[in-house]
Amino acid sequence: MEELKNIDVAKVANLNIKISHRNWKEAFAKAFVLMSTTKPGDVIALIGPTRAGKSELLNQLKVLFTNDLPSECEEQPLVLVELVNDDKDARFTFRSFILQALEILKHPFYSSWSADGWGDPVIDSRLERAREKTLNRALIRALKQRKTRYLVIDEAQHIRFAGRDTMAASGVMDALKVMAKKAEVVLIIAGTYPILEAINRSSHLEARKYDVHLSRYHQTEDDMAEFRWILAHYERFLDLDKSIPNLLDQTELLYRASFGCIGLVRAILYEASVVAVAAGSRIGLTTLQSVIKSSEQLFSIADEILIGEQTLGILPCSVLTSAVTSRPPEKRGKKKSSGASKPFQRKPKRYEIGNRT
Repeated sequence: MEELKNIDVAKVANLNIKISHRNWKEAFAKAFVLMSTTKPGDVIALIGPTRAGKSELLNQLKVLFTNDLPSECEEQPLVLVELVNDDKDARFTFRSFILQALEILKHPFYSSWSADGWGDPVIDSRLERAREKTLNRALIRALKQRKTRYLVIDEAQHIRFAGRDTMAASGVMDALKVMAKKAEVVLIIAGTYPILEAINRSSHLEARKYDVHLSRYHQTEDDMAEFRWILAHYERFLDLDKSIPNLLDQTELLYRASFGCIGLVRAILYEASVVAVAAGSRIGLTTLQSVIKSSEQLFSIADEILIGEQTLGILPCSVLTSAVTSRPPEKRGKKKSSGASKPFQRKPKRYEIGNRT
C-alpha cells in the first residue's frame, strides 16, 4: 500500500522500560519484607490505581522468589493467578479461579497437563462434572504437593463481579482466606481500589491483612519533583520537535491527563510517538494534545482513584477533585418499567364518559 511505504515503525519510541521511581521502589521493598516474614494464612494486599505498575511489581517478586529453582524442579513456591470474569454474563466465579489455579499448578487430573493422553474433550467433561467442593480440595492438595508458599492473585478487582452486591465479593474474599489457611500459603491479593470495599466488609480478612499501597504521585513538592524526574527520563527516548523543546515544560498537561499515574504517562507518550511516526513527523505539542483523553473519558479513572484514596484516608488533590466534580450531569431518559408487577394486577384502563362500550 502506497500510504505505508514511508512509515518506519522502528522510529516508534520504545517506552517499555523499567523506571525504578520512588513509589515503585518503596512498594517493592515493603512487599519483599512482608513476604519474607509473614506466616502462612496471612494476607498481603497490593493496591493502587490503574497503570501504577502492580503487575510488573508482582512479576519482579516472582522472579526473586523462584529464580534459584532448577528448570526440572516440580516445586512451585509462588503461584501467580490473573483473575478473569469469564463466566456467564461476564461474571466472576470462585470455580473459575480454582480451575485457573489448577491449570497453573499442572494438576495431573484436573488440568490440560493430564498424562492420560485422552485429549481435551475428556478433560473438559471431567471438569464440568466435578463439584466446586471437590475442585477446592484438589487445589489445596496441589498447593501442598507443589510446596507453594505464596498464592498471588492479580487483577483481583474482578471479584466485584461475583454478584450484584458487595456481599457476594466479600464471600469470595472469605473463601480465599479460608482456602489459603488450609493450604498453608501466604495469600497476596493485588488489584485496583474497588477491591477495598469487598475486603473491608470481611472482618475475618481485614484482621489478618497487611497493605502495600503503590500510590500515584500527588501534587506535593516532593511528589512533583519525582514526577518531573520521570518525565526527564522518558524524554531521552522521544523524538520531539521544536514546539516541545523540553518535556518538562508539559508537566502540568501530562499530570492533569494522568493524575500522577506513571503508566498513564507512558501510554500518552507512546501513543503520541505512534501518531507522529504514522504522520511522518516528530512529536509536537499538537500531537501530544491530540492523544490526551477528554475529561469525560478520564472521569471513571478519577472517580475510582478518589473513592479509593478516601477509603485509605488520603486527602485528594485539586486535579483529581476537579476531574470528578466538573463532569456534566448525566442525561436522564424515560424511566423504564421494572416489570415487577404481580399477575392479574394490571391497572385497568379508564375510558372517558360517553366512550365506554
